[in-house]
Amino acid sequence: MYETLHCIALRTIKYNDSRSILSAWSAERGYVSFAMPAGKGREAGRRRALTMPLAAFEGVCDVRPDREVMFIRDMKPMSVGMAMISDPAKLAMALFLAEVFEKILRNTQHDEIISLTVFDTVSALNAAGPRGVANFALWTLYRLTVPLGIEPDMSDWSPRALFDIEGAGWRMSMPVSGAAFGGEEARAVRLLSRLTRDNIERMRLTRDTRRALLDGLLRYYDLHYCKLTPLHSLDVVSELF
Repeated sequence: MYETLHCIALRTIKYNDSRSILSAWSAERGYVSFAMPAGKGREAGRRRALTMPLAAFEGVCDVRPDREVMFIRDMKPMSVGMAMISDPAKLAMALFLAEVFEKILRNTQHDEIISLTVFDTVSALNAAGPRGVANFALWTLYRLTVPLGIEPDMSDWSPRALFDIEGAGWRMSMPVSGAAFGGEEARAVRLLSRLTRDNIERMRLTRDTRRALLDGLLRYYDLHYCKLTPLHSLDVVSELF
């Protein structure tokens, strides 16, 4: 059965001398894999541009229930996703988020809310200014907790409370695990819960606070959803932002 899929590219790995395997998130079928021909000509270069991390593309696939890796043809770009290639900071963030999405979504089938979140994330990264890009990994990781069903419980927040990473909520004393945010980091967690793509530029964080929050969010996913760390692109994002 032939079907047009609308996709966000995540990762390409070499399979053999003639083919690579592209992993992507599709709006219609969730996580998918495509066999991509290797080559050095103009068409191969066009395919590589279409499938850079977080690039958005569509194509016609021969979808079969007994086939894990599909073939895709008539590929063309979608309007969202391509502009970030010309911005080094956005490209670095795209590499990081594509690696995160690939790990989080690899066992996920079609889910409309997750699809809306992923496609909106790419659109928001295209539109983000410099401070928004710096905060983007934090905003994306936090907002994904909602459709994934692991959103932190904010109901017990108070100005002096600590955020318990393992307990996914607020408490007045240090948890036994010792994994908690206090002070500026705790205030930042509270702000993260209220961030939107429209106000992401307003959140002012020091580099140290931003890195502590990112490390905490990655640990949060390790504990509550799936093993995210280690991430190859983390050092680059930490160095830049």
